[in-house]
Amino acid sequence: MKKILFAYVLVFLIGFLYVSPICAADVKIGVIDTQKIMRESKAARNARATFLKDVEAKRNTLNEKQKEVQTLQEEIKSKGKDMAESVRKEKNEKLSQEIKEFNRLKSDFEEELKKKDAELTQKLLKEIQDIVTEYRKKEKYAIIHDKQTLVSYDEAIDITDKIIKLYDIVK
Repeated sequence: MKKILFAYVLVFLIGFLYVSPICAADVKIGVIDTQKIMRESKAARNARATFLKDVEAKRNTLNEKQKEVQTLQEEIKSKGKDMAESVRKEKNEKLSQEIKEFNRLKSDFEEELKKKDAELTQKLLKEIQDIVTEYRKKEKYAIIHDKQTLVSYDEAIDITDKIIKLYDIVK
Protein backbone atom coordinates (compact mmCIF):
# COMPACT_ATOMS: atom_id res chain seq x y z
CA MET A 1 0.00 0.00 0.00
CA LYS A 2 2.80 2.39 0.87
CA LYS A 3 4.55 1.58 -2.41
CA ILE A 4 1.42 2.33 -4.43
CA LEU A 5 0.87 5.61 -2.57
CA PHE A 6 4.54 6.51 -3.09
CA ALA A 7 4.23 5.70 -6.81
CA TYR A 8 1.16 7.96 -7.14
CA VAL A 9 2.93 10.81 -5.37
CA LEU A 10 6.02 10.32 -7.53
CA VAL A 11 3.96 10.29 -10.76
CA PHE A 12 2.08 13.39 -9.58
CA LEU A 13 5.33 15.26 -8.83
CA ILE A 14 6.90 14.31 -12.15
CA GLY A 15 3.73 15.34 -13.97
CA PHE A 16 3.66 18.63 -12.07
CA LEU A 17 7.28 19.36 -13.00
CA TYR A 18 6.48 18.88 -16.70
CA VAL A 19 3.17 20.74 -16.70
CA SER A 20 4.31 23.70 -14.59
CA PRO A 21 6.74 25.19 -17.18
CA ILE A 22 4.19 24.72 -19.94
CA CYS A 23 1.60 26.76 -18.02
CA ALA A 24 4.15 29.35 -17.02
CA ALA A 25 5.23 29.82 -20.64
CA ASP A 26 1.85 31.39 -21.44
CA VAL A 27 2.06 33.97 -18.66
CA LYS A 28 2.87 37.47 -19.94
CA ILE A 29 4.26 39.96 -17.47
CA GLY A 30 4.81 43.65 -18.20
CA VAL A 31 6.39 46.58 -16.40
CA ILE A 32 5.50 50.27 -16.69
CA ASP A 33 7.12 53.40 -15.33
CA THR A 34 4.18 55.52 -14.18
CA GLN A 35 6.39 58.52 -13.43
CA LYS A 36 7.78 58.45 -16.96
CA ILE A 37 4.26 58.27 -18.39
CA MET A 38 3.22 61.30 -16.32
CA ARG A 39 6.37 63.16 -17.40
CA GLU A 40 6.52 62.32 -21.09
CA SER A 41 3.00 61.71 -22.36
CA LYS A 42 1.43 64.59 -24.25
CA ALA A 43 -1.86 64.15 -22.42
CA ALA A 44 -0.27 64.47 -18.99
CA ARG A 45 1.92 67.39 -20.09
CA ASN A 46 -1.13 69.23 -21.47
CA ALA A 47 -3.02 68.69 -18.21
CA ARG A 48 -0.01 69.96 -16.24
CA ALA A 49 0.35 72.98 -18.53
CA THR A 50 -3.28 73.96 -17.93
CA PHE A 51 -2.74 73.51 -14.20
CA LEU A 52 0.40 75.66 -14.28
CA LYS A 53 -1.41 78.47 -16.15
CA ASP A 54 -3.97 78.57 -13.36
CA VAL A 55 -1.20 78.55 -10.76
CA GLU A 56 0.59 81.39 -12.54
CA ALA A 57 -2.57 83.54 -12.62
CA LYS A 58 -3.08 83.06 -8.90
CA ARG A 59 0.59 83.69 -8.22
CA ASN A 60 0.32 87.01 -10.09
CA THR A 61 -2.62 88.02 -7.89
CA LEU A 62 -0.59 87.13 -4.83
CA ASN A 63 2.42 89.11 -6.12
CA GLU A 64 0.22 92.17 -6.71
CA LYS A 65 -1.04 91.98 -3.14
CA GLN A 66 2.54 91.66 -1.89
CA LYS A 67 3.53 94.78 -3.86
CA GLU A 68 0.64 96.70 -2.27
CA VAL A 69 1.86 95.70 1.18
CA GLN A 70 5.45 96.66 0.34
CA THR A 71 4.37 100.03 -1.08
CA LEU A 72 2.41 100.81 2.07
CA GLN A 73 5.36 99.74 4.26
CA GLU A 74 7.73 101.98 2.31
CA GLU A 75 5.32 104.91 2.53
CA ILE A 76 5.05 104.56 6.30
CA LYS A 77 8.80 104.16 6.63
CA SER A 78 9.71 107.16 4.46
CA LYS A 79 6.91 109.59 5.33
CA GLY A 80 5.89 108.29 8.74
CA LYS A 81 7.76 110.98 10.68
CA ASP A 82 6.05 113.76 8.73
CA MET A 83 2.55 112.29 9.10
CA ALA A 84 0.09 113.36 11.74
CA GLU A 85 -0.30 110.85 14.57
CA SER A 86 -3.86 109.91 13.50
CA VAL A 87 -2.83 109.42 9.85
CA ARG A 88 0.20 107.32 10.84
CA LYS A 89 -1.97 105.21 13.14
CA GLU A 90 -4.53 104.74 10.36
CA LYS A 91 -1.80 103.72 7.87
CA ASN A 92 -0.31 101.24 10.36
CA GLU A 93 -3.74 99.68 10.93
CA LYS A 94 -4.27 99.47 7.19
CA LEU A 95 -0.82 97.88 6.81
CA SER A 96 -1.63 95.36 9.52
CA GLN A 97 -4.90 94.52 7.77
CA GLU A 98 -3.16 94.22 4.37
CA ILE A 99 -0.52 91.89 5.84
CA LYS A 100 -3.22 89.67 7.36
CA GLU A 101 -5.08 89.58 4.06
CA PHE A 102 -1.88 88.79 2.16
CA ASN A 103 -1.00 85.96 4.56
CA ARG A 104 -4.54 84.58 4.28
CA LEU A 105 -4.38 84.73 0.47
CA LYS A 106 -0.99 83.04 0.50
CA SER A 107 -2.19 80.28 2.81
CA ASP A 108 -5.34 79.74 0.74
CA PHE A 109 -3.27 79.68 -2.44
CA GLU A 110 -0.86 77.07 -1.08
CA GLU A 111 -3.70 74.91 0.23
CA GLU A 112 -5.62 75.14 -3.04
CA LEU A 113 -2.45 74.39 -5.00
CA LYS A 114 -1.80 71.22 -3.01
CA LYS A 115 -5.43 70.13 -3.37
CA LYS A 116 -5.57 70.75 -7.13
CA ASP A 117 -2.20 69.07 -7.65
CA ALA A 118 -3.39 65.99 -5.76
CA GLU A 119 -6.66 65.96 -7.74
CA LEU A 120 -4.80 66.25 -11.04
CA THR A 121 -2.36 63.50 -10.08
CA GLN A 122 -5.24 61.21 -9.09
CA LYS A 123 -7.06 61.96 -12.35
CA LEU A 124 -3.95 61.20 -14.41
CA LEU A 125 -3.23 58.01 -12.47
CA LYS A 126 -6.82 56.85 -13.00
CA GLU A 127 -6.59 57.52 -16.74
CA ILE A 128 -3.26 55.68 -16.93
CA GLN A 129 -4.68 52.77 -14.94
CA ASP A 130 -7.64 52.52 -17.33
CA ILE A 131 -5.30 52.50 -20.35
CA VAL A 132 -3.07 49.85 -18.75
CA THR A 133 -6.05 47.67 -17.82
CA GLU A 134 -7.43 47.87 -21.35
CA TYR A 135 -3.98 47.10 -22.80
CA ARG A 136 -3.50 44.17 -20.38
CA LYS A 137 -6.80 42.62 -21.46
CA LYS A 138 -6.21 43.21 -25.17
CA GLU A 139 -2.66 41.85 -25.16
CA LYS A 140 -3.46 39.08 -22.63
CA TYR A 141 -0.96 40.07 -19.96
CA ALA A 142 -1.35 38.25 -16.65
CA ILE A 143 0.34 40.99 -14.62
CA ILE A 144 1.62 44.49 -15.23
CA HIS A 145 3.76 45.93 -12.43
CA ASP A 146 4.90 49.45 -11.76
CA LYS A 147 8.67 49.83 -12.03
CA GLN A 148 8.91 51.54 -8.64
CA THR A 149 7.66 48.45 -6.81
CA LEU A 150 10.25 46.13 -8.35
CA VAL A 151 13.81 45.50 -7.28
CA SER A 152 14.99 44.18 -10.63
CA TYR A 153 13.47 43.19 -13.96
CA ASP A 154 14.40 42.50 -17.57
CA GLU A 155 14.03 45.63 -19.73
CA ALA A 156 12.46 43.45 -22.44
CA ILE A 157 9.17 43.38 -20.50
CA ASP A 158 8.99 47.19 -20.13
CA ILE A 159 5.89 48.41 -22.00
CA THR A 160 6.00 52.04 -20.84
CA ASP A 161 6.50 53.52 -24.31
CA LYS A 162 3.56 51.54 -25.69
CA ILE A 163 1.35 52.83 -22.88
CA ILE A 164 2.50 56.42 -23.53
CA LYS A 165 1.55 56.09 -27.21
CA LEU A 166 -1.86 54.63 -26.33
CA TYR A 167 -2.48 57.32 -23.70
CA ASP A 168 -1.64 60.07 -26.17
CA ILE A 169 -3.95 58.57 -28.79
CA VAL A 170 -6.86 58.17 -26.35
CA LYS A 171 -6.45 61.63 -24.78
